[in-house]
Amino acid sequence: MVERVGNILNAAQYARLTAISKTARQLDDAFLRLNSGFDVNSALDNPTSFFLARALRNRAGDLTRLLDGIGQSIRTIETADHGVKAQLKLLDQAESYLEDILEKYRAGQLSAGNGLAPNETLVTFNSSADFITYVVGQDVPASGTITTSGNDQVTFSGNFWKRLAFNYTITPDTVITFEYSSNVEPDISAIGFDNDGDFNNDSNRFYLYGTQLGGVTYAAPIPTYAYTGAGAVQEIEIPVGTYFTGAFSHLAFIHDDDPLPYGNATYNRIILREGVKQDAVDFAPFNEGYTKILENIDAVTIDAHYRGVNLLRGENLITYFNETRSHKLMSEGMDATAAGLGLNADGFTTITQIEAELEKVRLARNNVRRFGTTLSNDLNIIKVRETFSRESVNVHKAGADDLTLNDPNEEGAKILALQTRRQIQMSILALRPPNVLDILA
Repeated sequence: MVERVGNILNAAQYARLTAISKTARQLDDAFLRLNSGFDVNSALDNPTSFFLARALRNRAGDLTRLLDGIGQSIRTIETADHGVKAQLKLLDQAESYLEDILEKYRAGQLSAGNGLAPNETLVTFNSSADFITYVVGQDVPASGTITTSGNDQVTFSGNFWKRLAFNYTITPDTVITFEYSSNVEPDISAIGFDNDGDFNNDSNRFYLYGTQLGGVTYAAPIPTYAYTGAGAVQEIEIPVGTYFTGAFSHLAFIHDDDPLPYGNATYNRIILREGVKQDAVDFAPFNEGYTKILENIDAVTIDAHYRGVNLLRGENLITYFNETRSHKLMSEGMDATAAGLGLNADGFTTITQIEAELEKVRLARNNVRRFGTTLSNDLNIIKVRETFSRESVNVHKAGADDLTLNDPNEEGAKILALQTRRQIQMSILALRPPNVLDILA
């Protein structure tokens, strides 16, 4: 047209070119939808569907991130469960180990040859000559007899104040025990400790028997540890360390009896003990073996951690199931160390302690089993929630897809139609416009 300066196209051609441009834009949009798979690529396409789909995908993303935490919780509990299984095997081993000790003890296979516990010391001598004068003037050699049997039994009959070389340091825990008997009561029968052969400068002795209650001082009031056996053997136990302590060079015996018939007193197996009474068994090898078991129980407990969380050391695990963290599961841990299970790592000194420890091991095993059951229950719950969360993620993604995805077949058909339209439009545009002179002619 004349008024279109610089435009070589007439109105019809211009309209055709505009139509071709529109078709090209429609083809571009169709190719974008086909390549992206989305019918709604922006809020301009369909605001309602676009924003609703984005909200659904956001929640799916939040749930997906929670799935990572849920998966890690599963691994943490599985690690703890492996630790529980190892603990149960070690506790079974501990039970068998202690039962074996008790069986050997009941069969008489553990008693020490001398019948002494590790904390006991037996007073021994070679003959009556080892008993030397305690107090000069009180000891009258010709007034009776001293008879020994073996290296641990002596009988005084008559008037004897004797002492036996025996270096020993008495502590607050020292106890002296012995078997004592007398069938004729003397004037004085006593036992004690001495360093200088003088009985007037201390009271480090204990009254045992006799008609004479004065003339000698004692550490304990008469008749605290008096013999009451009337001829029979009686076991006497005196907590010496309760009354005095210190280092002594001799064990002193007073057997004062001048007239006939001579009174007598028999001492058998005089033993000094430190602390409570123990069994005559060397527990050191058993303590060593049991300690190894307990050390491995502790080692398993320490190693049963996952990403810094250790349920076997009393730590707790929180698993969240929704994006607001309002739904969660607390998996409580337990102290599964030897100390936490109440097991004794200090060693045994008596068979009674082993019997008690065996019961503790069985109780600990029951506690660990219950904890394992709790872990299994929590694990099942978490796995159920994991499956539920995955399905929720899929549902939300599917809902978003329903709002935004297209049908590729439909888009393909649209593209084919648009391509055909464009070809036709290009063909029409290529036709030569009619000449004005031809029209006038």
